[in-house]
Amino acid sequence: MIRSMTGYGKAETVVAGTPCTIELRCVNGRFLEVSPKIPREYADKEHRIREFARTYVSRGSLTVSLRLQNAEQSGSVAVNREIAAAYVDSLRQLQHDLGLTGSIGIEQIVLLPGVLSPPDKDDDDEQTWLQIQSGLEQALVALNAMRDREGAELARDVEQRLTIIEQGLTTIESTASTRIEYERQRLRDRVTQLVGEAGIDETRLTMEIVLLSEKLDVAEECVRLRSHIKHMRQYIASSENAGRKLNFLLQEMNREVNTIGSKSNHADIAIIVVQMKEELERMREQVQNVE
Repeated sequence: MIRSMTGYGKAETVVAGTPCTIELRCVNGRFLEVSPKIPREYADKEHRIREFARTYVSRGSLTVSLRLQNAEQSGSVAVNREIAAAYVDSLRQLQHDLGLTGSIGIEQIVLLPGVLSPPDKDDDDEQTWLQIQSGLEQALVALNAMRDREGAELARDVEQRLTIIEQGLTTIESTASTRIEYERQRLRDRVTQLVGEAGIDETRLTMEIVLLSEKLDVAEECVRLRSHIKHMRQYIASSENAGRKLNFLLQEMNREVNTIGSKSNHADIAIIVVQMKEELERMREQVQNVE
């Protein structure tokens, strides 16, 4: 079954002895884009987080948020006094050179890069990654469960619209088949009315009838449209990532419907064509959210 690109997943875990919350948010995207938002001390895990997420998500814009709880209790913050002193000396020199007034407070110094740094982690680096990976996997499973549920809703909606289009197509085929014979007879009657039976060139009239039949015949377009509907249903039911294929099929279906409308030149068929295009547009909006 198709899967939606939109979803949310959350997991609670423990990383290096510190409670950790992992949240995932995924929205529509043309390709897969993973954006980790993680604490600075785990910045070296960013690439591994991206790669692991790709094993569960193939398309969409995915945000991975990793939040440490009570991080202040996990160890003392390291203070680089040499860097802090260098900042103060440089700022005082700059103040003197520019003739500036004011004081240099501690609240300004601690915000400068390198003054404060998180405590060193004594635990094994690989073990830390395994703990992050475990929580990330739980969140990804929850994310995909939600995306599967939404995908099932999308599938039901698209299936209903395909049925409406199929019903309209059946009506068009029935109307078009009787209309060709009607137009043939109408052309013969009109020619007879204008020139009389004696003046009819049967060869010419037959040629005109053949050309008229070819112009009005939408059998090919109807066959192709039915084929596209069949493939749409197959892709909706499959477990593979079908979003791009469904988009392509909708474009082809729209092309066939437009051709049917232009060739038929019939009021009843035109009404059905308009209804079909409305359903196709609604399906296109839904399919934009399919992975």
